[in-house]
Amino acid sequence: MKLKQKRMTLRSKINGLILLNFLLVLVFFIVSLSWIMVHREYDETGSNALSTAKMVAGLPEIVNAFKEPNPSSTIQPVAENIRKKTGAQFIVVSNMHLIRYSHPDVTLIGKHMVGDDDKQVLSGKGSITQAVGTLGLSIRGKYPIFDEQHHQIGIVSVGFLMENIWKKLTSLILEMTAMGFIALIIGLIGAFILSGHVKRQIFNLEPHEIALLTQQQAAILESIREGIIAVDTAGKITIFNREAKNMLGEERWDPIGKSITSILPSSRLSEVINDGAVHLDQPMIIGNSLVIVNRIPVKIDGKVIGAVASFRDKLQLDQLDRRLADIGQYVDTLRSQRHEFMNKLHLISGLIQMKEYDLVKGVIEDVHSEQQNVLNFFLTRVRDPAIVGVLIGKMHRAKELGIQLTITDDSKVSELCPHREIVITILGNAIENAMEAIKTMKQSRPSTYISIQIKEENHQLSITVSDTGPGIDPDLGDDIFTDGGTTKGEGRGFGLALVSRLVSRLHGSMVMNSSSEGAALLVHLPILEVQK
Repeated sequence: MKLKQKRMTLRSKINGLILLNFLLVLVFFIVSLSWIMVHREYDETGSNALSTAKMVAGLPEIVNAFKEPNPSSTIQPVAENIRKKTGAQFIVVSNMHLIRYSHPDVTLIGKHMVGDDDKQVLSGKGSITQAVGTLGLSIRGKYPIFDEQHHQIGIVSVGFLMENIWKKLTSLILEMTAMGFIALIIGLIGAFILSGHVKRQIFNLEPHEIALLTQQQAAILESIREGIIAVDTAGKITIFNREAKNMLGEERWDPIGKSITSILPSSRLSEVINDGAVHLDQPMIIGNSLVIVNRIPVKIDGKVIGAVASFRDKLQLDQLDRRLADIGQYVDTLRSQRHEFMNKLHLISGLIQMKEYDLVKGVIEDVHSEQQNVLNFFLTRVRDPAIVGVLIGKMHRAKELGIQLTITDDSKVSELCPHREIVITILGNAIENAMEAIKTMKQSRPSTYISIQIKEENHQLSITVSDTGPGIDPDLGDDIFTDGGTTKGEGRGFGLALVSRLVSRLHGSMVMNSSSEGAALLVHLPILEVQK
């Protein structure tokens, strides 16, 4: 069975990379500096040897000694004295035949010089050479000796052994290497601290784990049915998923990096960043849609680093709620109808026991007539089943509240109502507002009713919803059609604002007439030929 290879951790990679970088820099530094030091030491040693040789060649006692029968007796002490003071390994003075007059090893005095590097100095020019002599490999500075008539009479050779030079260089290089390794250790400690800091910043996750989380996050953001927008502390967009683009109509370009105020001025994310507050289930209008939005701050170590808003179309939520509520409403409707018919059956039963057969016949005819009239009206005047369903549901709701809801006799809707979804939204909002207004009246009235007129004529769909409620608060004025324009409290007042935007998008008109005797909403929507 093949064992799974263990992944190298990010911290190990960081430490290893920094160690490798330090080692490469350290090796390059030591090699480069050593090369410079060696060449500089060679140059300085050669120059020093040549300067010493030139100085010895110019001494009068050295020049005059060549006239003596035994030049070595004068030259050897002078040369040795200078050699000890300068630190040279040898100072050799010879005649033009390369016979030594001085040498650290007195046994070599009078013998021929070795090294075969005297050609240039014998021609009267100073030179710096490297050669192997009796003491070993050395750097030599050679200079000619001239008499008073400037005739060359001999040469001076000053040498420094390479062995001694390398001992000095080795010591310096070792010191430099030791300092480099100290710097390497300090660098490793810094790398360990840095890698630990990086790991803490990414919550001790490895790169492949971060990549997996990023892919999962991207998949989740694109799969959910809610719009997601995230911003940083500067208000720049960092996340903008597909559903948000669909709601805002920004499918064709990428808003990442742009200011949230240029895309969605009413996002209120700046408030969340500044205050650190959480906004849950807040209504807001985005484009032509009423949405429910949640806003939360993003924090690290208690510090706000951004904010996230998630929102979903309220119409979709309402549809889900409506589907769940339809069952309960259906049950409530059946219960109320059952209760109503049981009462009538009890009435009929009592009349039969009293043998009031004429009255029984009248009650039965009244019930039949009422149901038949409602059925005939909807079959002949309002034929769209979705509109009928909304109106019947609202009629039962109004009846439970003791409010009379009627549809005018001149109403007329075809089987496929133009702008059906918008009409349902308008009727739902307007009727609910009317019922709520009537319920909250401080003074009761003899009769409360809601009247609905909806008809198609002259390429126009007209909707009128009027009630006998207290009317619109005069303080609101035109704000009744703006976001949050209401006296009902926070989180309300978006229904008419949404309806207003939907109507405007269809190039229709909407007017609210209000007085102390009630209010009437008038909506006109154009009907295109293709919609008929």
